Amino acid sequence: MAASVLAVGGFLITDSFVQAEGVAAGTQPAAPTVTIDTGKLAGNQKDGMMSFLGIPYAAPPTGDLRWRAPQPVKTWQGTRQATEFGAVCRQTADWVKAPQSEDCLTLNVWAPVNRVSKPYPVLFFIHGGGLVSGSGDWGQEGGKSIVQNGMIFVTMNYRLGVFGFFAHPELSAEASDHASGNQGFRDQIAALQWIKRNIAAFGGDPDRMTIAGESSGGDSVTALTVSPLAKGLFQRGIAESGVIDPLSAKAAAERFGTELGEALKAPHLGDLRKLSAEDLLKQNWQATPNLDGAVFTEQARQSFAAGHQNKVPLLLGWNADEGVDLGPPVTAANYESALQQGFGPQFLPFLLAQYPGKTDAQAMASSQRLTNDLIGQQHFSWATMQQKTNTQPVYIYFYVHLPAEPPAEHPCTYGCKAGHGAEIRFAYGQLWREPRAWNKDDLAMQKQMLGYWTNFAKTGDPNSAAWPKWPVFDGTPDTVQRLGSVAEIKERGNFPDFRQPQLREAWDQTQKARIRQ
Repeated sequence: MAASVLAVGGFLITDSFVQAEGVAAGTQPAAPTVTIDTGKLAGNQKDGMMSFLGIPYAAPPTGDLRWRAPQPVKTWQGTRQATEFGAVCRQTADWVKAPQSEDCLTLNVWAPVNRVSKPYPVLFFIHGGGLVSGSGDWGQEGGKSIVQNGMIFVTMNYRLGVFGFFAHPELSAEASDHASGNQGFRDQIAALQWIKRNIAAFGGDPDRMTIAGESSGGDSVTALTVSPLAKGLFQRGIAESGVIDPLSAKAAAERFGTELGEALKAPHLGDLRKLSAEDLLKQNWQATPNLDGAVFTEQARQSFAAGHQNKVPLLLGWNADEGVDLGPPVTAANYESALQQGFGPQFLPFLLAQYPGKTDAQAMASSQRLTNDLIGQQHFSWATMQQKTNTQPVYIYFYVHLPAEPPAEHPCTYGCKAGHGAEIRFAYGQLWREPRAWNKDDLAMQKQMLGYWTNFAKTGDPNSAAWPKWPVFDGTPDTVQRLGSVAEIKERGNFPDFRQPQLREAWDQTQKARIRQ
């Protein structure tokens, strides 16, 4: 059957791009093709979903382009295969098994096969990993639950660690905006610009864009909310278990880069660019976003206070057991000194009264609970900043659901119970990926959270008549939505009143201590 061509929204697609009539049962559908601004792509199609993987959104940041702002992709001739994920960005995480390369600036698109009268809204997910690890690889069918809910799903790779958050005086001098050190965030912005230009070719609406992320992906979402370079590129934001910390000074970030060069006997930028990725990865580099004057021109609080933030609806929150994964290991012997080091002596009496550590077990439990409460304070404070502007609504959650335990041969080692990242499998409809005996409460929680997330991404409001009412946050704990069964909410749904001055000041002190000076 010859492929016909039709025009949709000003671009051309073949009939393999839609579900063709007359295809025999069991016949493999023709590979979907689409033309974007740099050339033609061929992807995969299965069960009403198309996937286009490993699409370059910026030129390889190698050689003289190492550490530069992302550059345009060169056009290609013929049809580029987009059926496999691109290489993972260079990192040292031992849990990442996929091939790695500095040539890693690719993204992935999952979209419905069927066309509708209106373009589909888009959900763009930014992976976590502390800005030093992770990738956008969700597996070949990773976007199917979002697509089945009438949306397009996009993930990406962005530069990490020393490749994505490296400032240097010579790097700032060669840049037209005299900024350096936030390459990973610039990659995210470049990906959003690519989506703005190209997503219509996949059936998407470039003006109905929601950015979402967990952990440092949540940091990224909130960072883009206060970045002038991201203005107009998204209409809603979802930040799970992560908001951006106060930013280091540009001069401090440049000094760290200079010190790294001196340690590697590569004092100039040209020398550093000649070093192998392996040599750079051997360094104990801390990814430190900085106030570079371009990606960020002011701290988040200043941005919200002045009304300079990107004014979009936000949905954000944290989990009940974050501290199990993120709390520092302590004993009764070192607990008090750890508190004093982290918060200073002025908060010690308050913290010891609220979070005692007289035995090893009590100290460890208090460390986990304090970590969790500080993460909650962080999100409550960010939501309060948005709420006080009275420009766009903010919805905040506290996830308390305890899922079915995994089988003994597949033990949970991270994000267990309501741990760090546990909500992802429910909010994005990913239960099918894990070999657990999911119960009716798990399935109900997935349906509810997937509904909340996709409805918010479509409309800016998570609510529907099908789910419990989620109130707009008004600055009070009562308007924090607890996510769990009725019994779980009753048992685990309480948290401290984050409006109390001492806890808020303790969190501020912690944030200040984390800024690299």
